[in-house]
Amino acid sequence: MFKVKDFIKWALTHVKSESLVDGAELALPRSECGTEPWEYLYGSVRVQTNQATLDRYYEQHYYKQMTRAQYDAITASWSRTGYATDCQGLLDAYLTYEKDEPTDLNAEANWRYWCEDKALIGETDRPYSIGEAVFRSNDESRMVHVGWVCGFDGAEPLIVEARSIRYGVVISRLSKRNFTHRALMSKKFDYNEVEDMPIILEKTTPMIQGEMIKSLQQALNGLGYTDSSGKKLAEDGKCGTRTMQAVTAFANNQATECPPIALPTFMLSSSDGKYSLELELKKS
Repeated sequence: MFKVKDFIKWALTHVKSESLVDGAELALPRSECGTEPWEYLYGSVRVQTNQATLDRYYEQHYYKQMTRAQYDAITASWSRTGYATDCQGLLDAYLTYEKDEPTDLNAEANWRYWCEDKALIGETDRPYSIGEAVFRSNDESRMVHVGWVCGFDGAEPLIVEARSIRYGVVISRLSKRNFTHRALMSKKFDYNEVEDMPIILEKTTPMIQGEMIKSLQQALNGLGYTDSSGKKLAEDGKCGTRTMQAVTAFANNQATECPPIALPTFMLSSSDGKYSLELELKKS
């Protein structure tokens, strides 16, 4: 079983740099993202974008959607030594070329055979996880597109996806796209990894949530920090008022030169199931 975060880090190296979100917390440092941007061709798994390939994909797929002049205008700036893939092809390319496990599925097969914890978006409050798959279904309830959570901009999940011929591989805001379903590919990938991305804690609407916040709550409970009423935190992965009260209590207890603060940056670490916190204390 492969670690899903390793796939997401790899995928982020292939995004278009113009799609990076300022200030976002991604699974890969921003300086390492977009180092080898890829294009999109329907039905492909990491094909080189030379002229012969472009001609073949127009004749097989795109002649029904656009004129040759339109197709040539879209692909004119593409590197003829670069690569293209489609949505599920991004994951298939990782497994085939990085993990030596030849794979050629589509989004529907991913949903059927690799996914658990399936739900309609908006019908579950389960926190989003790095590497969680998000799908779009058609009118026949077949999954026709897939992307993956690659980070967060505050409370909002960000999605890495091979979007379309006009976009290539990009990072998108979940709220700006038309994904309909979500699931964990836990029959194929390991999601059991404590996140090491620093985030700024604050109470927002909607709330910041995810496995990082759940780990934080576990750490605070383990260290004996409670809300302002002395109650242990619910380990629900949601950064609400009570979680912020416990974080602030921890930060104030650790502060030496800085005054009490409410918005610390935290890092989590775990050894044999014992959690700890490290705070970068900043004046508010």
